[in-house]
Amino acid sequence: FDDQETYYRYVSHHYPDAGEFAFSGGMFINASCAHFVAIKGELHALEPVIAHETIHALLAHLPIPAWLNEGLAVNTEQRLCPAAQDPRSRPSALQMHQRHKTFWGPEEMQQFWSGQSFLRSDQGNELSYDFARILVEQFAADWEPFVRFACSARLDDAGAQAAKLELGIDLGEAVAAILERP
Repeated sequence: FDDQETYYRYVSHHYPDAGEFAFSGGMFINASCAHFVAIKGELHALEPVIAHETIHALLAHLPIPAWLNEGLAVNTEQRLCPAAQDPRSRPSALQMHQRHKTFWGPEEMQQFWSGQSFLRSDQGNELSYDFARILVEQFAADWEPFVRFACSARLDDAGAQAAKLELGIDLGEAVAAILERP
């Protein structure tokens, strides 16, 4: 789309009628004729959006939880378009870790597992994408079991059963370890 106004007018048809939602630079729309949309810009700004949304398109046939879908998309985007991320514009890894430890409580984690946290209009949106990135990066370190996990994870339990079966981990325990909590 040529501008933000036209983009948001179009994507608003694919959001619930009520609520406050985060801004986006692109979106995969899995309706009737699946497609993705973005706001026209410089190629260096569009490349990561295209990479990210293409992953969503490729995963659309899998009934996976949002956190896994977004984690795969963000990790792929960052690997394919590393020049698009300006390290000076991002908080350090330590700062992000502190933000995660402060933000994620039981209610927020339930929103994360259900996918609702990705729709937040506050810092929970950014932290959801980053936390999904971290989980996928950690779980994918052993590639073959991770592929089995990704192919068998289900939305209805946020991938918990597949994580136990294919990765030998409890999702709650993995999150607690990352957040340094019991």
